[in-house]
Amino acid sequence: MKNYGEELAYWYLRLNGFFVLDNFVYHQTQYNRNGDADLLAIRLPHVKEPVGGNMVDWDDGLFRYVKDYDVLGVLCEVKTGTRANLTRVFEKQKIIYSLNRIGFSKFEVTEMLYQNDSNFMLQCDGKRFLKLVISEHEVQREENFLAFSLKHIEDFIYNRINTYARQKYTARHFFPSSLMQYMMYRNGKG
Repeated sequence: MKNYGEELAYWYLRLNGFFVLDNFVYHQTQYNRNGDADLLAIRLPHVKEPVGGNMVDWDDGLFRYVKDYDVLGVLCEVKTGTRANLTRVFEKQKIIYSLNRIGFSKFEVTEMLYQNDSNFMLQCDGKRFLKLVISEHEVQREENFLAFSLKHIEDFIYNRINTYARQKYTARHFFPSSLMQYMMYRNGKG
């Protein structure tokens, strides 16, 4: 089960056109142990949707780094505790495991890691892979990951709900998330 931060992050990615896996399992990648990533997502080029799925609907904070025609993978870690330990979040083995699961070729994986291993965005031939941290508390942005606050994510979701208030309110029960249903309800009653 996702905690509230992971759920908000999940819907942030979904509302930006991604297909999302939550609690993605790494099988024996570190010291012969299993682990997991909070979210692993992929976004294909030219995503469109009648309600809330147009270029003007995407988050500018994210889309200043990518174009609508990019294939984009995201490995996302969500931190809601006061002490976010980010030292081993994006280890090379986890990145390789994630890139392979999304479907990047062996050549693309090698090229991405060779050229951009320490950057927050790995790229090869119009395909990109983003290392993203979403945190309740301020995180010092480092070169090897992009960071957004949970407040940024929540503001984006409420803005989307406001933009399509009638459509979201009347369809709230179809969202498989009690948190999203409540946010739409709260917005519709306010």
